[in-house]
Amino acid sequence: MTKLLIGGYSGDKGAGSGISVLEGDRVVATVPADSPSWLARHPHLPVLYAVAETDEGHVRAWALRDGVPAEPLGGGDTGGAEPAHLTVDPSGRFLITANYTGGSISVHALGPDGSIGERTDLVQHQVHGEHPRQDAAHPHMVLATEDQLLVTDLGADAIYLYRLTPDGKLAQNGVLVAPRGSGPRHVLPVGDRYYATAELSGQVLVYDAGQQLASAAAASTRPGPNQPSELVSDGRYLYVANRGPNTVTVFDIQQAALRYLTEVATGDWPRHIALADETLYVANERSHQVMRMRIDPATGVPAHEQTIEIPSPTFVLL
Repeated sequence: MTKLLIGGYSGDKGAGSGISVLEGDRVVATVPADSPSWLARHPHLPVLYAVAETDEGHVRAWALRDGVPAEPLGGGDTGGAEPAHLTVDPSGRFLITANYTGGSISVHALGPDGSIGERTDLVQHQVHGEHPRQDAAHPHMVLATEDQLLVTDLGADAIYLYRLTPDGKLAQNGVLVAPRGSGPRHVLPVGDRYYATAELSGQVLVYDAGQQLASAAAASTRPGPNQPSELVSDGRYLYVANRGPNTVTVFDIQQAALRYLTEVATGDWPRHIALADETLYVANERSHQVMRMRIDPATGVPAHEQTIEIPSPTFVLL
C-alpha cells in the first residue's frame, strides 16, 4: 500500500512532532523533525527534504527506505527565518528554499547521494507592498521548471523568474507583476498558463502564454475573509483551497477564462491539497486532520470519503 508523508507544525507553531507516515487510514510512523511544514522528493533518488520553519531556518534530508524517512543525509542553514517552501532543480544537483520571514532565497548543493552540501547562494529580496502584511519581502514558494525557477513573493506582489547557473547561483530573468495588495502565495503552470493564489486579496490570478496578467477571480464565493492557499489541477479542473471559508473551490479551466463550478466543505484551515488521479487530499491544519475526497470523473467535483486524525498537518506528499 502506498505511503503518504505528512508535514506539519510542531513546538510553538503546532501540535505535531515531525513527519507522519500515513498508510491507508493509519499513521504507521512519525519521524521527529522541527516544523517540517513543506516536503519535497529528489527527482531521481529515494531522498526526502524538509524545511524547518523556525526562526533559525534549516533544511534537512533523509534517505527513504520503503517510503519512510530512514537514514539522515545532513542538513543546512538556509540563511533566513521561517523557510516555507523548497524544491530540487530537475537536474537533482541543487536544493532551493524560500525563506518567508527572512525575505530571501537560498540554494544548497546536493551530493551524488542527495545529501545536503554547502550553500551556494543567498538572494535577498528588498521590495515590499502596501498591505499591512507586506512590511517586507516574503517569498512563499519556489517552483523549479525545466528552464527556470518561479518565486512567488507575497510581500512584493510579484512572481520572480530566475535562472539557476551551473555553479548554483540565481540570476534574475524577469518578473510577473501581481495586482497591488494581492499577495501571491503559490503558482501553478497548467498548459501555457500560470495560475496563482493571491492570499491577501482572496483571488486566483491567471497569467497568459505571454506571462501577462490576463484575469483574476474570487477564489471563494462564501462571505467573510479568505486566504487561499494551495492549488492543483488535472488539466481540466482547477482546485483551490480556501482558509476562512474552509472550502475547496472547483473551477473549469478548459476555456481561456476561469469558470466557477462549486465549492465543497473541508475541515478547519485547509493549508494544503494534493491530487492523485481521482483522489484529493486536504491537510486541515487547525482541525488536525487529513481528509480524503473522491472526485467524480464526470463533474470534477470532490466529495468527502474519509478523515484521518493527524496533529497540525500542513502538507501532503504523495
